[in-house]
Amino acid sequence: MQFSLTDLQKEIQENAKKLLSERVDLLDLIKKIDDNTRIDNELWKLVSEQGWLGLDITEEDGGLGFSKVDSSILSEVFGYYIPIVPLFSSGVVFKQLLLHSPPELKSKILPEIISGKKIGTFCIYENDKYEINDQNITTVISKNDKGYVLNGKKSYVMFGDSSDYFAILAKSDKGFKFVMVDRDTPGITVTETTSLDQTRPMAEIKLEEAEVSEENFMFDLEDDKNTWNKVKHLSLSFLSMEQVGGAQACLDMSTKYAKERIQFGRPIGSFQAIQHMCADMLLQIESAKSIAYSSVRVESDDDIELEMSSSMAKAYCSDVFNKVSGDNIQVHGGIGFTWEHPAHLFFKKAKSDSLIFGTAKSARNDVSRLLSL
Repeated sequence: MQFSLTDLQKEIQENAKKLLSERVDLLDLIKKIDDNTRIDNELWKLVSEQGWLGLDITEEDGGLGFSKVDSSILSEVFGYYIPIVPLFSSGVVFKQLLLHSPPELKSKILPEIISGKKIGTFCIYENDKYEINDQNITTVISKNDKGYVLNGKKSYVMFGDSSDYFAILAKSDKGFKFVMVDRDTPGITVTETTSLDQTRPMAEIKLEEAEVSEENFMFDLEDDKNTWNKVKHLSLSFLSMEQVGGAQACLDMSTKYAKERIQFGRPIGSFQAIQHMCADMLLQIESAKSIAYSSVRVESDDDIELEMSSSMAKAYCSDVFNKVSGDNIQVHGGIGFTWEHPAHLFFKKAKSDSLIFGTAKSARNDVSRLLSL
């Protein structure tokens, strides 16, 4: 199904497909992972030069002034090709955190992010927990004679070892707040960690008396709870577009293999079991596309509708990507289980994506709450 895209959106989509199809080869991607490539700097430079990181930023703030729907088209294409670049962590989440920060901080850092000269990421998880609550967040910001200091440890930091700026979620005496720190700040130690999704490398950030100025305070969750909800749910909408892109790649991989693989003298795609599996994959993907595209079209200032649509997209698109990436391996048979075949990259990405900002189950709980159940 081809959703109704504007001429501009079609142009963005085709340009992104052209660049990534020429620069990203899945077998080469496996080699890069074998070589412990933590970021494809050359590709990130090319992405930045296209101006794509500032698509949905106003001209006043140095962007192109397009809509978030225009920008979300990139997420779908990048989800299809899965390059090792921080589009989601820096180009979506960190950028959204900046957009909701005080004007002085935003005007100072945002131009560096949308130009690609600097990379930012978000640091919210701790102690191998993906849920944000009083028990799981132990990183603290406290005041001393010189100002403020951070102490604690953050886990699952996307592209942490490639990032220049960290948006740290910390606990103060008045509740939670986001503060931004420079990677070169004394007291910060960044350690590479393994990650399930090897196209989104992770790191651990240790903070020991790391100084932070009040000028780098982004916002308080207690005073601006709606701000964090908006950032989170806008990001989930973009993530759902990534997920449908990845699911579509799995279907295309499966149908191509089903036409080429010969068993018992004929292509395996001629067997009903494979036909129905691929048909079910298509049905699920088209449903997921509908909910993902609907989510990114919701106006950002409609808090309730944004939370409802992004939570539905998170729950459903996570399930679909998990199912389709698993079926893709089944269609490929034995070769689909090998390291040399790229099917596992999508399977592991699907599992990892389903945990970002909470599980599919927690997203369903949010939907139930909004239904007043």
